Amino acid sequence: MLTFYDIPSKVPGQAWSPTNWKVRFILNYKQLEYKTEWIEYPDIEAFCKQHGIPPTATKLDGTGYYTLPAIHDEKTGIYKADTIPIAQYLDMTYPDTPAVIPSGTETL
Repeated sequence: MLTFYDIPSKVPGQAWSPTNWKVRFILNYKQLEYKTEWIEYPDIEAFCKQHGIPPTATKLDGTGYYTLPAIHDEKTGIYKADTIPIAQYLDMTYPDTPAVIPSGTETL
């Protein structure tokens, strides 16, 4: 089972960030079973650090910037954050599902 970590909006059951919808679409496209856990925006950095998820960017002061989306794959124990690394991981780990990044197009 995969766990998809998303940011809640003020509208219950709705995602806060449209960027996170990309990973939700990928999971649905690949028809992978997953559950959603909502992480409040102020809790993202602590959550990522607790689970060993590296920063997805660097702030101007040189410190890490932690963002969602992220996933946890119970099958492998892996945590991944950011859309492209998640898509690459899912394509590699679940090759019997439709590819998100077709072979030979990684540089696009």
